Amino acid sequence: MSKSKDNTKQPAHIEQLLKNGTAVLSAKTRDELAEMLNDIPADCKYAVGAVGRSHDGCTYTLRVDII
Repeated sequence: MSKSKDNTKQPAHIEQLLKNGTAVLSAKTRDELAEMLNDIPADCKYAVGAVGRSHDGCTYTLRVDII
């Protein structure tokens, strides 16, 4: 039963996106950003801009808005 509870809980960035209509995702790699986008429910229409990169090159950011 605890396994099904884990599957129903959404990641924090998805909860923030669905609640506020926008979220800024941050990750160490572009692949991690892509994985975070894959967590967005299929029935949710969203738009994203260009991937940003910090000056030190350690963090990538992406703003996501629900349409």
